[in-house]
Amino acid sequence: MAHISVKSKLSMVIEASLCCFGLLIFSYFIHYVSPVKVLSFAGLALSAYIISRNLISAEQLGWEFKSGLRTFSYTIPGILTGILLAFFYRNYLGQELLPGSLHKFAIVAAIIGSTEELVFRGYLQKWLQPVNVPLSIVFSALAHTGYKCFLFLSPSADADINILFLFQWTFAIGLIFGITRYLTKSILPAMTAHAFFDILVYGELTAAPWWVW
Repeated sequence: MAHISVKSKLSMVIEASLCCFGLLIFSYFIHYVSPVKVLSFAGLALSAYIISRNLISAEQLGWEFKSGLRTFSYTIPGILTGILLAFFYRNYLGQELLPGSLHKFAIVAAIIGSTEELVFRGYLQKWLQPVNVPLSIVFSALAHTGYKCFLFLSPSADADINILFLFQWTFAIGLIFGITRYLTKSILPAMTAHAFFDILVYGELTAAPWWVW
């Protein structure tokens, strides 16, 4: 790996922070009514601009789908982890471990989870990896956790949820996904784990829950 100057590393951290800030603004204001809701799209536009500045190749964005025995060996446990986490979450909510049925929203839920991995474990983690590997893993996990929590912390949100529980588990799972993504050099294990989790948790819904815009 080529040497990266301190100035370049600082620039990369600032850029990642701005991207994260835009996503937090988006999640916090997305459920407001107009004209305040415009702020959410302004935040999303900022994040999109930051990412588009590096839109050279999928690999440089962190969207690496490398195949091979190592990736496969992590993908299977990743799927099992996603399923077990879904069981735990459904049990926490007092639901049956398996959904009674799956509807079309299951596909949407899987796409949402996979997209989140492309942004957080894909772009953000890969972008900061040359600066410091542990930093990249922790930053991406915190960014994703903040994004989730801001959806429910917003005054416009009408939800009764334990924010501390949400923070702890989203951050812990984010660290696991981030470490897996680094070890396999592929985004696929984290994407499949997240997709299976969302399918089992939200697949029986006939329509998107309020926090999905």
